[in-house]
Amino acid sequence: MDGLSSNERAVRNALYWPHDGTRKNSAEAFAAMATRRPVQEVVKALLDKYNEENVPLGDPSYELKDIVSYEPCFDGRGQPYRSYSHLNMTVKTKRADGSTCDELIFAEVTCTIDEHEQYALTCFCTVEPDDNGPCNVCGDEMKHPVKADYKHGLARSPIRCCSYGDADDLYDKLVTVRDEAWLKAEEARVRHMLKEVDEAIKKDRMKYVVPARRQMLMLLGEFGGQFHFWCEEAVNWS
Repeated sequence: MDGLSSNERAVRNALYWPHDGTRKNSAEAFAAMATRRPVQEVVKALLDKYNEENVPLGDPSYELKDIVSYEPCFDGRGQPYRSYSHLNMTVKTKRADGSTCDELIFAEVTCTIDEHEQYALTCFCTVEPDDNGPCNVCGDEMKHPVKADYKHGLARSPIRCCSYGDADDLYDKLVTVRDEAWLKAEEARVRHMLKEVDEAIKKDRMKYVVPARRQMLMLLGEFGGQFHFWCEEAVNWS
């Protein structure tokens, strides 16, 4: 959004999805949401990065075939990461000698936030169907390695984070497809709201800026008309 004014950036942030730029509540956004597979996209990108860093060292390369199990994990505030996910996936492994085979992999993907979301493979290893490493979050269908370093998670709270009514309201607000007239009216509403906020901020500033400016000009006027003119021009430029 380089080159846009602060107001236009605020409008874009309010009305458009940041990941693909589609308009919220539009048919285009709904279609993109229905076909998008964000977990697969992240895992493929991380595997590509893993291959780039490790294949030159003689390690095998891995190609994603399918995600068998997926579990998002949240340990709450106070952690050095925002969240992480445990996955079982099948991959096609290609070794340095050219031989290939299919393997079952356990992966841990950790998400941290600095200026932007960042994802990293914090555990990546093969597992066997009978492996049963400890985890307080995932169910029995997830195969965890027995001898590997990964997050075991905190026991889940039985308290639901939001009601079904809240979820329905959020779905209606962000996902439900609206017609063109509604989309135009919503944009007009957002622009009007931002204009009111901007005018209120300017009005509040003027309560303090105008009296101070007048007082300064009156004092400077005692030192001669030309100096008064220069100072008033300087105030106008500031």
